[in-house]
Amino acid sequence: MYRFIVLFLLLPASTLGQVLFEESAATLGYIETRAMPDGTGISFADFDGDGWDDITAPSNAGEPLRFYKNNNGTFVEVFFTIDDPLVATKSAVWVDFDNDGDKDLFVSSETAANHFYRNDDFTFVDITASAGLPTTNVFTNSASWGDYDNDGFLDVFLANKDLDMNIPNMLYHNEGDGTFTLANTSANIGDRTVNSFQGTFYDIDNDGWLELYLINDRLTTKNVMYKNNGTGTFSDISFFSGSDYQMNAMSAAIQDYDYDGFIDMYITNTTYDTGDPDPGNFLMKNNGDGSFSNVAVAAGVRFDYFSWGAVWLDGDNDTFPDLYVSGQFSVDGGGILPAAYYDNQEDGTFQRIPDQGFENDLAFSHGNAIGDVNNDGFPDIIVANHEPFTDFVWVNQSGELNDNTFIKVRLEGTTSNRDGIGARIELLANGKTQYRFTASVEGYLSQNSSSEFFGLGDATTIDMIKVYWPSGIVDQHDNVSVNQTITIIEDGPLLAVSEVLAPFSFGLYPNPANEQVIISLPDSSGSKIKVVTMLGQTVLELQTVFAKQVLDISRIAAGTYIVSINSSKGKAQKILVKK
Repeated sequence: MYRFIVLFLLLPASTLGQVLFEESAATLGYIETRAMPDGTGISFADFDGDGWDDITAPSNAGEPLRFYKNNNGTFVEVFFTIDDPLVATKSAVWVDFDNDGDKDLFVSSETAANHFYRNDDFTFVDITASAGLPTTNVFTNSASWGDYDNDGFLDVFLANKDLDMNIPNMLYHNEGDGTFTLANTSANIGDRTVNSFQGTFYDIDNDGWLELYLINDRLTTKNVMYKNNGTGTFSDISFFSGSDYQMNAMSAAIQDYDYDGFIDMYITNTTYDTGDPDPGNFLMKNNGDGSFSNVAVAAGVRFDYFSWGAVWLDGDNDTFPDLYVSGQFSVDGGGILPAAYYDNQEDGTFQRIPDQGFENDLAFSHGNAIGDVNNDGFPDIIVANHEPFTDFVWVNQSGELNDNTFIKVRLEGTTSNRDGIGARIELLANGKTQYRFTASVEGYLSQNSSSEFFGLGDATTIDMIKVYWPSGIVDQHDNVSVNQTITIIEDGPLLAVSEVLAPFSFGLYPNPANEQVIISLPDSSGSKIKVVTMLGQTVLELQTVFAKQVLDISRIAAGTYIVSINSSKGKAQKILVKK
């Protein structure tokens, strides 16, 4: 474990960094590494719906996919019933493709067939063939999900990196009945082989339709921007938008970093070479008129050395998003950057400030993602490293340096896809508007927490949260309390899932569930458990006797409920999905 306390008194006021991270993977019970040439991504998503961000780690050939459940702030490896072929895997993405309330699992491979598993009460059924997806090796690096025709079901784009340039990328349309149809021709993207690491679905012009942007490795193929025509088809606007960069692109991370209401993108690249057509990492600023400008130099984030994953996060919850970049070199010096945490200077520029805990961020790193290990509202970072380096878990200790407030927002679609992927969130607090956009895969083949993090500075109340859903529905909630996690249901209520700073928390597992759930409490001192509907009707009530209490839910109807605990420790709530 590495930890560094920072003294900021000697720094000028404009560069006061209130960020502090501590590498804690071994302490938290998470020790993983892998040895694939181009590395892997990592998932930091809550796979069991208990409100705690879990880890899913891709694996080497001959080894199983690894699942680490977050057990109230530490990780325990769990083993699911799954037919794992033990192939080398590039990425693992949790997604509710059938809108049934639980997370299904797509696992991609560059050396063997992909596998798509339907989640049946945490028994995973391989439905790759029956779903109509490829059952042979198509050299897939990542599977990105987005509802490009806004029919309420998530479609999937397979970024297939065939170096022989024979197998194209593949866009599959979700038919809503458990099957997918290849849509390359009907969607007008064609059968292009462009060495893609990733495709990112996001809305570049706020018209409610998802564009698709491909970041492509090798200088022989330029990046591609497909404009969504709103008719189930796309048009190639790469040249006209100025986004047809010719680079060794590795990953793309999206964020409206300047809060002008339009989503920007950061793209990683190889070591800076003036002989390359488009050298260095790019900060692709969205100009709001369908065009983009690279402002990486002016913003101070070009990096200039071999980099892989990148992720945006507001590390100190000061309302300004920072940027973390993972690099390939395991030394720091002579201008070489192994990694960089770029602190937002609040004027459109960023600065790599020393002594923020990253002094030993020295590893051969690939994918990275953000989540919240301990539910304190300050985002943490996980990094997938190449052997001999084990993965990093950078736990955010910035709460020791400031009293900034926050809110974490989860979405639950009803007319839109259940995961709320493709929704845009607008938040107003203290006279400042922030934006977030939900995507399934970001950075290098990785998956962030399903919560969207907002740092709020010294705000004590949120004036407004507005969600623009893919369906076209717009929900607005006013006067929302800070320092909590909320779930916003499409065309429905806002639910306070948990007061994350409160001293009382409880475990709820499995979730979703069918017959029974286990509730883990801090003690057995007569807590009162209530299960209520979204309309407030109590359907179950129980006085606890044991610290681990089994709750029989077999007789209640399928749906979404609130489990409320009232004990001597305080009050807490969580969402329960009954299948």
